Amino acid sequence: MRRIIFAGFALAFAICGAFGAASLSDSAILASEPTFENRVRESLVSTCISVSSEAITGLTGTMPIAVHLKRANYCVSVLAAPDSFKTLFSFSVATDASVLADATVNGTVVLTSGNVAAQAALATDAHIGSAISGQLPAYIGVP
Repeated sequence: MRRIIFAGFALAFAICGAFGAASLSDSAILASEPTFENRVRESLVSTCISVSSEAITGLTGTMPIAVHLKRANYCVSVLAAPDSFKTLFSFSVATDASVLADATVNGTVVLTSGNVAAQAALATDAHIGSAISGQLPAYIGVP
């Protein structure tokens, strides 16, 4: 019985060793996939529309007016020309751990020009949207 258990652990470690973590190369390939770029653009537009209806908390609180104005002004630029921002955001969204894990099936699939379209489709809309929401403050320069 012990031999079977040890053989099972040895097999599990051998399999895990064969799969690597997703790499920066995977991110770069994913970011350049046209359909992925378009999905990022649409999620960015949706996020910016949501910014316009944020609840402002006055001078302080979770959404002070100064922060909201920065976010709203940036989003006006995005909404006026979303294609100008899609490549920029595609490259940052492709570095998001959840998005990259979706596309690489938790690091078990290396992205190539031959499989990137199919693998990019595995990235969920929810993960793309979450990545944009989390990264938007970095572009605007607000906390």
